[in-house]
Amino acid sequence: MGTKKIYDYIDKNPRFYFRSADFVNDPLVIARNDKLISISSALEVDLSGQVCSDSIDKLFYSGSGDQANFIRGAAMSKGGFSIIALPSTTKGETQSRIVPYLSKGADTSTLRADVDFVVTEYGIAQLRGKSIFQRAVELTQIAHPKFRTGLIETAKRHHLVFPDQLPPPAMDLLFIEKYKSRVKLKSGQSLSVRPLLPSDEIAYRNFFYKLKEETVYLRFFSKIKIFSHQMAQAHWAELDYRKNITLVGLVRNKGNKEIVAIGTYMESEENRAEVAFVVREDFQWQGIASFLLDELEKLAIENDFQGFAAYILADNKAMLHVLNKRYPDAKKSHENGSVFLVMDFNKKALS
Repeated sequence: MGTKKIYDYIDKNPRFYFRSADFVNDPLVIARNDKLISISSALEVDLSGQVCSDSIDKLFYSGSGDQANFIRGAAMSKGGFSIIALPSTTKGETQSRIVPYLSKGADTSTLRADVDFVVTEYGIAQLRGKSIFQRAVELTQIAHPKFRTGLIETAKRHHLVFPDQLPPPAMDLLFIEKYKSRVKLKSGQSLSVRPLLPSDEIAYRNFFYKLKEETVYLRFFSKIKIFSHQMAQAHWAELDYRKNITLVGLVRNKGNKEIVAIGTYMESEENRAEVAFVVREDFQWQGIASFLLDELEKLAIENDFQGFAAYILADNKAMLHVLNKRYPDAKKSHENGSVFLVMDFNKKALS
């Protein structure tokens, strides 16, 4: 392989160092490289995150290779992680590569507990530390749209998801990757913001249960005690990521990310969207609500809205302050202890 010019360049060149596979593929050696990212492919990935990369059914396609070693080396590397990248389909889009379970006779090349990210042309599934339910939903989200309903139906039969689980939207969700953003808080923590996904149900419900009763009342106008699976599903069913969208703000807590803020807009009337947001009490007064509002406005403008509207309880001084500061010319009306605001996007933003 190669030419004499290549061999002459490599010969006795200290930039090149050759060792056998037992050294190169040693996870401990791999882990010595900080921020190492392992990228490997697969033939299929099942809904629990198991990866097959070397056999098709009972037919071996290749040797076992070094995938598992590099994935584990990346996991031990400081700042490192691994990616499994594969097309969503095969055989002319007639067969999904995201499957309910590995094919009969297929080999498990990489264990589900070792996988960080799985990527297809339809998006990214982050699996590290996730439950089987979350994995099944996230992987279904990045499957080809025409296979998503079938994957969820099979997952129901195998008790991987709730019996009434709705399938993810049958659309290409890769465009929502550009909806992601990040900001440094006054506390020094980093807040990452991204669209809410159906796989966030458990995290979303955990966020709700950490809110104080007063905060829940100010946001939902009622004293909700239980945020059920059915309520969450009703929310997912309305998301289309253009006319109706929810952004979540996440911070890292002991190796995992948890939701600390949520901002939403929903299509209403006259080219407007109704906006609302809530921030967990221990993260308030750090500019999160203002940042979420800025991000929601950018998306609303991109999706052809002319302004926001909002119903707010008069006691919700914090939200009124954020909206009045952003939209000082907002039209206001008062009714039964609540304030209705109509806010136009400024001409500079619209341009």
